[in-house]
Amino acid sequence: MIKDLIVEKIDLKQPEKLKIAIVQSSYHAELNGNMTEYCKEVFIQNNIPEDHINVYYAAGTWEVALITEALAKTKRFDAIVAFGIIIKGETYHFDLIADEAARALMNTMINYQIPVAFEILAVYHYDQAVERASNNEYNKGIEAGNAILKTLKTLREIA
Repeated sequence: MIKDLIVEKIDLKQPEKLKIAIVQSSYHAELNGNMTEYCKEVFIQNNIPEDHINVYYAAGTWEVALITEALAKTKRFDAIVAFGIIIKGETYHFDLIADEAARALMNTMINYQIPVAFEILAVYHYDQAVERASNNEYNKGIEAGNAILKTLKTLREIA
């Protein structure tokens, strides 16, 4: 059960003031939804109020980058998490989407100086996505939540 998940506690000052956006691709909605829920649980267990975690839906992984940049531009959020799944097919499309999504999300993070967790899973087979987005302690949503919290902590130490 997700509520029984034991997550790493990150010592952040005033986590209750943080506002987090999650952008989730609508393709492979169940798996992306699992990662979103596990990520939210990491934030909640680290004392970020659930109503400070906003989830936005993109049509697909390609659109995740646009939604992420639009959210960063508002300056309403302290961090953004991007979830998507790309499964290799028979064409070069997989490579184009994976590479450009990574580049766009990195550019948003650097240009707007906001942490962006990159959890766009580029996998060769559906089963690999299932392994990384299942209801267990290996869910990549946990990794994304921890990465955001650790990055926010480090940025606060620098400031």
